[in-house]
Parts: sequence; C-alpha cells; structure tokens
Amino acid sequence: MTAATAGGLRTLFARRPGRATGGLVFRVGYADETLPTSGTTALVVALALRAVERPGLDVAASVGPAVTEVRVSGSDDRVLTTLRDLSRALADLPVRHRETEARALRERAAEVVSLPPWRFGMRGYGLGPGQYLGLHRTTDDGLRAWARERFAGTNAVAWFTGETTPGLDLALPDGGPGVLPAPSVEDLALPLPADAPAGGTSVMWSALVPDVPVLAVLAEVARRALFQNLRHDRGWTYDVSTSVGVLDGRQATLQIAAGLRPETAAEATGEFLDTWGRLRYGVTADELETARAHLLVAFDEPHQDAMWLADDAVRTLLGRPVPSPAERRTAIAEVTVRDVVALARQSWDSGLLVAPVGSGWAGTSLVPRGAGEPVVGRAFERVDADATIVVGDAGATLRDGRTRTTVRFDASAALLAYPDGGRLLIGLDGARVPFEPTLHDDLDVRAVAELVDQRLPDELVIPVPRPEAPERPGEAEIQRVREARAHREVEEDGLAGTARGMAVAVGRMGLVIVLALVLLAGVGGTLLCLATLLAWGAAWADGSQPWEVPALVLPAGLACAGVTWLSYRAILRLPDGTKEKA
Repeated sequence: MTAATAGGLRTLFARRPGRATGGLVFRVGYADETLPTSGTTALVVALALRAVERPGLDVAASVGPAVTEVRVSGSDDRVLTTLRDLSRALADLPVRHRETEARALRERAAEVVSLPPWRFGMRGYGLGPGQYLGLHRTTDDGLRAWARERFAGTNAVAWFTGETTPGLDLALPDGGPGVLPAPSVEDLALPLPADAPAGGTSVMWSALVPDVPVLAVLAEVARRALFQNLRHDRGWTYDVSTSVGVLDGRQATLQIAAGLRPETAAEATGEFLDTWGRLRYGVTADELETARAHLLVAFDEPHQDAMWLADDAVRTLLGRPVPSPAERRTAIAEVTVRDVVALARQSWDSGLLVAPVGSGWAGTSLVPRGAGEPVVGRAFERVDADATIVVGDAGATLRDGRTRTTVRFDASAALLAYPDGGRLLIGLDGARVPFEPTLHDDLDVRAVAELVDQRLPDELVIPVPRPEAPERPGEAEIQRVREARAHREVEEDGLAGTARGMAVAVGRMGLVIVLALVLLAGVGGTLLCLATLLAWGAAWADGSQPWEVPALVLPAGLACAGVTWLSYRAILRLPDGTKEKA
C-alpha cells in the first residue's frame, strides 16, 4: 500500500491485476446531524450519485454513523471517470432533483427497523439509519453548505486498487477545516440489558462494545452457534446474521438477529437467548477454532493490501492505527477462549433486545421514555381517549390512563408542526407528546402556539405535511370516553383511599406497639421501685439504713407509675380505625 496527498486529499493505492475498484470515504455520517437536519448527508449522497449513475455501472454508497463511503468497480478509466464526476457533483450539487430524491429516501425509511434511537436517543448515533425527518425542512442552500463543509477534500480519503497508479485529480469542495472529529458516543444511561420495542419480525440483540479484533471472532462464534441450533437442528429460521458496525473507531455495535416464523416465534426466541446467553459463560475450543479458521481463510487470498484498502481508508480518516494484513491475521490468531467469553459477557450486559413476541425474556424491562418528573401546569383533556396533556413552563406531560410521559422543553429533539395546527413534541430520549386541537375542547391552534411553539427555538421546528388532521369523534364516542375517564378516576380514588386507610392502620398499630412498650416499661419500673422499697424497709427493721435510698427510689417509682397511667389512658383514647371513612 502506498499513500499520497494532493490538494489536501489523502490517497491510498494498492496494486491488484484485473478489475479496478476505487472509492471515497468522508468523515461525516448521521451522527453529525440533529433531528431537524436528519437525512441531510444521505440526500447529498443521493443527489451526487444521480449525476454519475449509468446503466451497468457498479457503484454503491452507504451513510454510516460517522463515515460515508462511495465505492466504484470497473475498468481503470471508468472508475477514475466516475470518481471525478462524483467529486464535481459534490462541489456543484444538482439540487434540482431534491424533492424526488428526498421522497425516495423517505419511502425506503419505512422498511428500516432502527435500534440506535433506543440506545442513544434522538440525537447523534441514535439518528439512523432511516431517520429522515429533517428532509422536510432542508433547503438548496443548506444542502450546498453541508456538502461544502462535510464533503471537502480535506475531510476525505480516496483509495484505488488496480494495475497502475491512478492520477486522481478530484475536484472535491475545498476550504474545509480539515478532518472533523467524530462525535462522542453518548448513550441514555439505561438499566441494561433492556427490551427495545423496535418492531419487525426478527429477534435481535444489539450491544455496544469496544472495537477490538476479538469482536469479529465473537460475531462468528455466535452466528455459527445460532445457525446450528435454530436452523440446522430445529428448522425454526432461515436467516441468522451477525454484523459489526463501527461508530467512532473506538466503540462498535454488535448486532445478532434471527428471523421468526409466527408458529414457532416464542420457541425460537427462547432458544435464541439460551444459545446466545450461554456464550457469556463458556465457549468450547472447537467453537473458537472453527470460527477462527473461517476468518483466516480471507488471509489466504492474494493481494492482501488491496483487500483491506477500503478499511484502511476508514481507519485513516478516524485517526485509528492502520494494521498490516500480517498484523490483522496475528490479532485473530491470538484470540483466546477467555477473550471471547469476556466480550460475550460485556455484550450481554450492554444489550438491547428486540423480541416481537413478548417482553422480559432476559429478565429485562422496556427502555423507559419520558419517565421524568411530570410537569405542573394547565391540563387539557382529549375527547377521543382517556388522555390529558399538561403544559407548564418547563415542558409537557401526557397522562394516558395511568401512564405518564414527560418531555421537557430544554430536552427536546424537535417539534413537528403540521399545517392544520397540530404539533408533536419529541424529546431527546424519544418520548412523544402530541397536541391535536381537533381532539380537545379547550386547546385551539392559538393556545398551542402560545404554550408550545414560543417555548422552543425555531431551529427545532420541522414543518411536516400530512393529508388531513385527525377527525373529531361523534358525541356518542366522546360520551363513552368521558365515562371511561370517570370510572378510572373513581377506581384511582378508591385505591388511594384504601392506601390511606392501610397507612392509617399501620400507623395506629405502630403507635399502639410503642405505647404498649412504654406501658410495660412503666409497670416494670414501678414494680422494681416497690421491691427496692420493701427490701429497704426489711433491712431498716434490723438496723439503721441510709435514707438516701428511699429518697431516690420513691420519686422514681411515682414517675414510673405516672408513665404507666398516662400510656394506658393514651391507648384507650386511640381512635377506632374501623370507624374511619376511606
């Protein structure tokens, strides 16, 4: 491998005969966005690719958490021409196709089962893949500015494999500040492992772990164990997969998944967790060696420098060490059973579970959203459901039956603004509080604007179209909802009264016990003083005795007798709890 720099763009080259491949790697990804700008990177890439796509051209692109990649295969001339055209398109973005490409991205997003928001929230590494709300407010100027800053030659690495060293005179945007640092990895500090109800038809386990060589070995060990148990032995699934996703070059995600069939979904989920969970306690030497042999096969291929060049470009861009092929092989060869088990345990402890057929499979609870302290403010009841929205100076709380969801204004990711005046407040943790004027008697469009819009900065507001506002239910349905709300409130009042009664009863019992102990102590003290006086009187009859003893014991005895009388009267005067009203 050789490296060179021209015009601020670093280039990596490795010689390999036959079909040429080349690519561009940029230090930008969805983790650099916010919810109001989400999808910007993907849209820039889609517009640039539209300018270079040709029938039969082998070109692919991907937007990751912190890195965006474009890869082209073909003849030397075709690869070089495509990379040049791509760089020109990034420097002069064809924004006339913005609406078409944005619509295509939003349509594909519906097919994505996204786990990152459940771990990281609606920010940074939690914004992808498939989070494209920001495309509703993006502008031509905003796209051009994003391309100019994030897709600059100084924020990129180019790579090429072929028979001759290429002349990569790429006209990428220049003037960037250099390689941008990767966003820090910050999660929601959840009680892990936890259930993430992300939907889909597969059981999945997602873990946050260090980006180390043993990770690839663990992923292969897990894949083989699950395939053997779920597919080969039982025939419960056709697809078992494991994948490793690089975040900032130091942390990575491990995702393990198996497809579910409705008739065996519960059994397959249980076996999935038993098989995967077993690896944190023990991995056999045969399992390790089989997985290792599979991974080492790649190192028997010729032209190793060319094989790893794309990964070398990513590592270079993230400022991580770039190992040689021999160092990569040695790192895998030195992995031990203890290493795999230790990382499996860490993967379990940091896991998010998606199990569409139930929850609590691994003794976990659902990822909490909107679990903060409820706000105090004006309350607005919904007419279509037993739900109430409370809006205060600090935020809003949705009281849906007995559940509470709170979003604070200073911890908001975005406010979706619908043309009919409806709003959806989204918290950084993914919690959502809707405001629908048509579904309230006392919350109109003006009130929503005053209570919500004015408390959030303009950069968090996303204008989102929708065909029509929710329809207000008929009077019969409204009356049914009112009756259900009244019934719940009566139940809650009854439960509260019962709880208060129990608390009073427990308090009364405790007071009785304390007074009884005081009574016993008073009786004991009185008897002791009386016995002491009788003993002194008997001794005095036989001869002279000191008068200090009765002088001290007699007042003490009277005091104990008084305590006994007072505690007894207090017990008699305690109210009868059975006569109190709830």
